[in-house]
Amino acid sequence: MDFARHVAFVLRCSAAATFSYMLASAIGLPHPVWAAMTGIIVSQEKLTETRSATAWRLAGTVIGIVAAVAIGSLAAPLGADVAIQIALAVGLCAIVARRYPALRVCMWTGPIVFLTASPEMPILITGLYRGGEVLLGGLVGAALHTIAEAAIGRMFGQIEPDSMDPPTKQQ
Repeated sequence: MDFARHVAFVLRCSAAATFSYMLASAIGLPHPVWAAMTGIIVSQEKLTETRSATAWRLAGTVIGIVAAVAIGSLAAPLGADVAIQIALAVGLCAIVARRYPALRVCMWTGPIVFLTASPEMPILITGLYRGGEVLLGGLVGAALHTIAEAAIGRMFGQIEPDSMDPPTKQQ
């Protein structure tokens, strides 16, 4: 069973990166690297950990995008260069991350949005693209882990202990 889990981890991490990249490319997301990376980042040892990592990754990404879009929309028209915008967005997100460490991803989302932006595309659209890439990768990574656990459960008649509902008393 341990060997099956090792093999499943390797296969699902590889598949999460590959499928996330392929799907993001197929639907025309401009930076599929973020989908591939997120598919790997959310892949943890246990299904509950993968679900938690996915939720926190997506929540932190949303916070980082909101901060970047707000800062970019306000500061760019005032002539603030990208370095200043990054400093402001990261500072704002660091306040959140200090209180909620699981949301630290918000601190690097802002720079990713700013550094992948192009002058011809509004910052809001850039933020939505980055969010879509992360969402896609996170969902693919979590789905593959769920599928792997179901397959292992069927093959070995066991389900990951911490992914089950609490046992009920039998009378």
